[in-house]
Order: sequence, then C-alpha cells, then structure tokens
Amino acid sequence: MPSDTAEWAVQILVFVIVAYPIVGGLTFIVSSFYYHVFSEKRERPRYLQHGEPFVTILVPAHNEESSIAGTVHYLASRLNYPADKYEILVIDDASTDRTAEILARLQDEFPALRVITIVQNRGKAHGLNVALAYANGDFLLSNDADTKPNPDALWQYMSYFERDGGHNVGAVTGNMLAANRTTLTAQAQQNELNSIIGLIKRSQMSYGALFAFSGANTMYRRQAVIDVGGWHAEQPTEDISIAWDMQQAGWRALFAPHIRFFLDVPERLKALAKQRRRWSSGGIYVLLTKGPKLLRHPVTNFRMMPVILDYGISIVWSFLYWISMALFLLAQVYFAVAQNWERFWHNWYMVGIFVAIQMVVGLIQLTTASYYNDGGKTLKYIVFAPWYMLVYWMVNTWTVVYEFIPTVAKVWNRRDGGTWRSPERSTSLQVTRSAGKREAP
Repeated sequence: MPSDTAEWAVQILVFVIVAYPIVGGLTFIVSSFYYHVFSEKRERPRYLQHGEPFVTILVPAHNEESSIAGTVHYLASRLNYPADKYEILVIDDASTDRTAEILARLQDEFPALRVITIVQNRGKAHGLNVALAYANGDFLLSNDADTKPNPDALWQYMSYFERDGGHNVGAVTGNMLAANRTTLTAQAQQNELNSIIGLIKRSQMSYGALFAFSGANTMYRRQAVIDVGGWHAEQPTEDISIAWDMQQAGWRALFAPHIRFFLDVPERLKALAKQRRRWSSGGIYVLLTKGPKLLRHPVTNFRMMPVILDYGISIVWSFLYWISMALFLLAQVYFAVAQNWERFWHNWYMVGIFVAIQMVVGLIQLTTASYYNDGGKTLKYIVFAPWYMLVYWMVNTWTVVYEFIPTVAKVWNRRDGGTWRSPERSTSLQVTRSAGKREAP
C-alpha cells in the first residue's frame, strides 16, 4: 500500500492511464448526462425573433466531381431559409477533375452560387481564408463538398447567436452522422459518430469547452474568425486549430446536438486509416503548438484544461497500449515455450476481464448516446459495436503512435501541413447520385 500522498498520487495516475478507456468512458457518460439533463433541452434551437442575418455558405472543394453537384443542389433548394438571405461560395482549390466544369454549369442554374478558383493547391484552410475576403455574410457556414445539413440548419444555427449571451459565441458546430452505411467499416463509424463523438462533445459542453469544431459543418461568426487571424494553413486540421484559437481568445464555442448534418464517411479500412492519421496529426500538432500557451494561464483558460488533460492522457495511453500489447505477446510466447500454463492462462483471464469491462462501458456509452440523439432509433447499429470496440477502435490508437514523430518533426521544421489530396468518396453514394440523375426529368 502507498505510504504517503505522493505515492497515492502516482498510483492514481498510473491507474487512470492504464484504465483510461474505462475511466474516460465513465467520465464521458456522467458528464454528458449532466449536460443532457441541465442544458441540452433548455438550449434547443428557437425560431428567430429579430430577422434572418445574411449567411455565406463556404464549400471548399478539391476534385469533388462525384459530390459537388448534389451538394450545391441541396444547399440551393432544400434549406428553410430566405433565398435572398444566403449565398453559396464554392472554393475550387486547383481541382484536376471535372469539378470546375460542373460548377460552371451550376452557376447558370443557381444565381446564389459564386465560385472562387485557386490555381495552386494550397489546402482547405488557405481556401477558406481567401473566401473570407469575398464573403458577404457576417456569419459563415463551413460546409464540406460531401456534406448536407438538415433543412432547418441555418436558422437553427443562427438562434444560438441571437439568444442572451450570443454576442460572445464565436462558432457553433452541429451533430455529425454518416450518410453511407453500406460496409462494415461505415456501419462501425455510425457507432462512433453517435456514441463517441456526440457523447464526448456533450461531455465537453458540461464544462464549457470543445476540443474541435467539425470541419464538415460549422457556423462561424465572421468577426471571431478575423479576430483569431483566420484558419491556420500550417495546421493539418484547421477545425481543431481554430477551435482552440477562438476559445483562447475568449469566444464561446458551442455544440448543437439538435442540428444534424450527414457526411460521406470512409467505406474501406485503408481510407479510414488515412483519414484518422490526418486527424491524429492535427490533434498532436495543436496540442504541441497551442497547449503550452494555454497552460501558462490555467485560470484564464480553465475551460480548456480538461480538454488538454484528456487528449494528453489519450496520447500517452495509445503508446502504452501498443507497448503493453507487444510485451504481452512476448510474455505469452515465453510462458508457452516454458510450458508455464498457469501464468499463460492467467494472463488471458486478466485481459478478458479488462476487455469485458471495456465492452460493457462502451455499450452503456453507445446506448446512452443513442437515446440522447434520437430516442434509441440508432440502437439497431449496436450489432456493429463489437467490431468498433475491438478492431476499428485500434485504428485510432495506431494512428496516434504512427503520426506522433512525423508531427513533432513538422512542428520543429514549421512545415506547411495544409495541402489537399484527392478524397476517396464512397461508391454507394456515387451510385445513388447517378441513379438520381437518370431519373430526373
């Protein structure tokens, strides 16, 4: 047993790090419950009382020939917001496919559509910064080329800026869900978006800070974007970076769980790993470049302290996980060769207990989040939960370890991390779009 306070502190720290998925999961469940009971229902979007502000919808695009037409059609015709109160501004960032040709045709059809063409590929953040100079709206909806918000999203977003205290709100991000669910990998992501990301954002709102906005769909106050110097092109993930910048500058960042948007998620494990490598690199980059500034003033930035602590522990745990996995397998080989079957089976027994507890916590988390989001309708995807928690979830820990050293090198060398690569869009949604075109009159 520990003999003094310091030893107890070390023991508790070791326990939290080793049991991070379990402790973290329980923490998210409790804190999200607090937010759901005391804040979520009270903060539902309300109809606007002071008119509709003009909104510019920014759509960054690079080689989006498979999705851009459907997205523009949806944004131009399906949103429940006065047509003269918003515009669509597509940033064509050096596309090499038919994106430019499609956009030219769409401009003849939709007067509210404007296109900015960037000749040299400089990345999403750079494109958004260029568009900032051309946008007419005081509010900016960043909407990915493969993303469709619910029809009421614009006025629902604006209600958060209109309410009491809304003048301090810099950005509001919505609740993301998967549009395509045709493969096991895509189905597993429905569990993640529902039970992990949605629940964690609720948890973070219980203490008033967000780790990241959603790059796929977030409404920004233009003045807040200008105040923090825009989106930072050197960051691998501009949505995490600007979230930290705004909150450090004193702007409030809000999660709006009742505003839904649907995005194209990776359908293959390889594409998923590529996406998560970028996410991991972005999180590490932000932690290393912006974390020290926040930690120097912990009282002023008290809302961000849990965010920094949680992400820091998750990085340490990711390394610990793979190191312990390697040591476990080596030990099992040793005990098998030495025919020490008692220790061999005892180790598997302990691992089984740990995994079982983790599975139970994960299922509670998934079930709770499903009831928060839609009254439990998405519980039909619970059959894919074991795939997520036992296999798919390992991808996230692997990408953190894989990207850590390269990201430290980027920070050290100050290399630009923002150029685009052509995205891999789901074949199922492409088929749906093509079918829709054939059926159109």
